[in-house]
Amino acid sequence: MDTDYSDIAKALRDGRRNGRIIICRGEEERAFLKAFVSTPGPEGGHPPQGAAAERADGGGCDKCGTVRDRKKPAGSGENGVMIILNPPSMVSGMERRKYREEAADLMKKMMAAIEVDIRKCYITSLIKCEPADPAMSPGGMFKNCEPILEEEIARMAPRVAIVMGDMRPLKRVRDRHAAVSWFALDHPITLINNPDLKRGAWSTLKLARESIG
Repeated sequence: MDTDYSDIAKALRDGRRNGRIIICRGEEERAFLKAFVSTPGPEGGHPPQGAAAERADGGGCDKCGTVRDRKKPAGSGENGVMIILNPPSMVSGMERRKYREEAADLMKKMMAAIEVDIRKCYITSLIKCEPADPAMSPGGMFKNCEPILEEEIARMAPRVAIVMGDMRPLKRVRDRHAAVSWFALDHPITLINNPDLKRGAWSTLKLARESIG
């Protein structure tokens, strides 16, 4: 049975713990605590962006072969909101690069519309790199990326996760992190190409806003 350590991670990031003794129960919790404290960061909290990127973009991972681009995470995550991006599968890497700036701008506007500072969110990708081999399936890639996403969730301990794109690949992750409030809406690229879907996205964002508090 998988254990959800998000509450432990949240407690460890509390600056008031300085000078206190941390007691772990069992080898699994000991291993988690060892991994957590080995990641440098202010007051045991979020690691500096460079360190976070080294771990959360897969670092030296070569499970998918040669890659053209690693998708590094962004944002501090201090507001308890994680945004997970899963671009539409029918959009090529070239098209994603074409829409990158426009999609990023739309995402900023969407979060601003519900009065959430996107800089205080933690933004990451479902699949952490762009493989050089176009035959590599998204499903096979996510199987390699899933442990990295699990580490991000454990480390950041979000209260709310907003998935922009297909959320079906995340079923096991969601089950293991049931304490997180999960919301799904279309990826910004999909919304750019299909403006009629923006109404549904807005309804989901308003529900997410209520959970963020």
